Amino acid sequence: MLKRLWIIPTLAILAIALMAAACGGGGNNNTPTATRPAGTSTPAATATPRATASPAASPTRPAATATPKATATPAATAPPAATATQAATATPAAGATQIDVVAQGFAFDKKTIEVTAGQPFTIKLDNKDSAVHNLHIYTQKGGTSVAVTDPQAVSSGSTGTLTTTITQPGTYYFQCDFHPEQMNGTLTVK
Repeated sequence: MLKRLWIIPTLAILAIALMAAACGGGGNNNTPTATRPAGTSTPAATATPRATASPAASPTRPAATATPKATATPAATAPPAATATQAATATPAAGATQIDVVAQGFAFDKKTIEVTAGQPFTIKLDNKDSAVHNLHIYTQKGGTSVAVTDPQAVSSGSTGTLTTTITQPGTYYFQCDFHPEQMNGTLTVK
């Protein structure tokens, strides 16, 4: 009987590890990337510094160290070049247009959103579902990230906020990263 007690903590650790892997490690990687013109070569990976906490801060041990995080760059494509001048933030920018989106019944209440190029906008996601959701804007389905709600996992009964500016007109794609097939839509930048 005592020999089997190790199974419960082991299963709990595995479940936590799987959830962390599925959520992408919880890092906020909202840095816009430049899109290369079609037919140009693209580097295989770029390094982005990522701070990791040390066990204890002391005069000889810093509180955080930079660890490179490899980010794959997609193959050369010609989607609209997204230039986000602000990453997703929890507070709306002054003068930003606010768009309210409700997540309920594993669906967004808006399938299309329209914004003006070069003008800041804020999307407030109100999660009225029993599951975790977010709203993530991409250059296209499966494309490069433009901006995502803060927090990246909006729990049931909570709200998340995405504030950004897209300067390049075009059609973009948004989705809930947790339920992309059911919860998605089109963002038009005019």
